[in-house]
Amino acid sequence: MSNANTPFVLPRFGEFLPTRVIPGPMEGVTEGEFLKILTRHQWIRAWWTPFLRISVAVPRAARLRDWLAQYNATGLPILVQLMGTDAPRIAKAAAGLRKLGARGIDLNCACPSQIVVGNGAGGAQLKYPEWIAEAVSALKSAVDCPVGVKVRMGFDSPQEFHARIAPALREAQPDFVTVHFRTVQELYRPIPDGLERLKNARKELQDIPLVGSGDLFTPEDAINMFQKCGMDAVAPARGLLKNPRLVQDIEKRLNGEDPPSWSTQEKYALLQEFQTAGTHLGFYLQMAANLFGRDSQQFKNIVQQMPRPSQRP
Repeated sequence: MSNANTPFVLPRFGEFLPTRVIPGPMEGVTEGEFLKILTRHQWIRAWWTPFLRISVAVPRAARLRDWLAQYNATGLPILVQLMGTDAPRIAKAAAGLRKLGARGIDLNCACPSQIVVGNGAGGAQLKYPEWIAEAVSALKSAVDCPVGVKVRMGFDSPQEFHARIAPALREAQPDFVTVHFRTVQELYRPIPDGLERLKNARKELQDIPLVGSGDLFTPEDAINMFQKCGMDAVAPARGLLKNPRLVQDIEKRLNGEDPPSWSTQEKYALLQEFQTAGTHLGFYLQMAANLFGRDSQQFKNIVQQMPRPSQRP
């Protein structure tokens, strides 16, 4: 198995990203201070934006520039994720973002949010694989960079992947496909056969580079996904909340190195960085709960030390 320093290479474009371990996009997380702090520590070598929703109109160039600015400011390669229901508008927005420095474009057809699905976007598009093929074609015509699509194994059943989704992807030939091994209806619930599903997806899409997604919380999880499922890259997401160094730790393990363990002092120091940066209290507490464990004494102490609403300025 090649090491993590092997770039993520795509047939039409050669080197795409400098690593095969890409932090997955998370709405409300992979932005702001989280983005700045992880970049400053050099724990990340490329960023993948949360989705930009393209709805009734294509955002003006200034709006796109402002939205992309915090990602471009990292100086790292940026993969931009778009979502919507109108393929021509999505393609036009993609062209604008490409001019502003996007390294690649990703079409979100996986988000399981009830609001998103209720509006016909995200995971709802898995009901209409022909639309996915149409949108990928429009994107490939609009930009001179890699075009990917993120999917789940189906809306209601993983059988949908074999029956309808994979054939549409083979027709569209995106430059890469990210596969989350759950269905939309499964949300983020535990499932027993996630890796087996990804292994089957690999068989269905033999000629398309695949990025594996789902339950990547430790370096061992990533190693298993690479080795058992034949993925070309992996995208840990929620695991970064428990271990912000997870991408780097996976890379070290792929290179045959043992990643260092977190000390209690290092965790407190990281939380102090978020607090000093003025991170929203809710997100700060979420980070503390993930770093120490919600039932840990450290987390309970942090909560007890927080000022009550009447004490806050």
